[in-house]
Amino acid sequence: MKNEPLVSVIIPTYNRKNTILASVNSVLNQTYKNIELIVVDDCSTDDTEKTVKSIDDSRIKYIKLEKNSGACVARNKGIEISRGEFIAFNDSDDLWLPEKINSQLDFLYENNAEISFCKMECRTPENNFIHNFPNIEFDRKISYKDLLKYNSASTQTIFGKTDCFKEIIFDATMPRLQDWDEVLRLSQKFSVFYQNKILVHTFFQKDSISTHPEKGVLAMEMLFEKHKDAILSDPAIVESFFKKKASFVCKTGKNPKEEMKMILKYNPSAGTFIKYMLAVFNLYTLFFKIKNSL
Repeated sequence: MKNEPLVSVIIPTYNRKNTILASVNSVLNQTYKNIELIVVDDCSTDDTEKTVKSIDDSRIKYIKLEKNSGACVARNKGIEISRGEFIAFNDSDDLWLPEKINSQLDFLYENNAEISFCKMECRTPENNFIHNFPNIEFDRKISYKDLLKYNSASTQTIFGKTDCFKEIIFDATMPRLQDWDEVLRLSQKFSVFYQNKILVHTFFQKDSISTHPEKGVLAMEMLFEKHKDAILSDPAIVESFFKKKASFVCKTGKNPKEEMKMILKYNPSAGTFIKYMLAVFNLYTLFFKIKNSL
């Protein structure tokens, strides 16, 4: 690549002394070398700071927040001080494949895109394979309505022009699904493309925010208020959106009667009627648990 613009990589971290080194090294060992790596420490109380500062590489910039404020605040701080023409994100417990930046930058140029995201391989902390995400099997442009229907972009897969992220920062009030919210808002103004290539390995930690389904319910409610008109304009989006919310409701142990009622109202069918009746008689959550235990 003749033109090698500076790429700013932002890693928010909190108490990840056991995983941050591998995450940082997966960025520093990229085949693309013109990077700055901004590690934003959200007031860790373990040896995360010591671990990061032990790495001898002039491309690293370590910032520690004055108080624990959440990953979105940390990412936004990184965006604020970034100097690169492009920005990418990693999490402090995930790994990039060596060609990630080169591949995503080439893909962005080839498609004249402003934002892109790739596929990732999901694994347990013990490094056992779970599945690949998202389930999209070819490169293509992703619309705002596509993203409303299918939450397909995870933060550590997102790459794009810095100006986009400086204009549309992460919403720190979101309790969960911040990446979905960010890409939805980006897609309303900028061109977003999906690259069907695994460039990230992500690891589900036991203390992850994803283990708190009540936060998922609240996040879905917030997303609905932000995008209500667009969601209700398409029955397929209504069904997809409220099925996702229903899964969070089930994980809290409650029955998703109101979610099934919304689906039935906007996309009536024999199938949606049966699901609604299961919820009415408090059986939907039971079947959900059985299905997800198989």
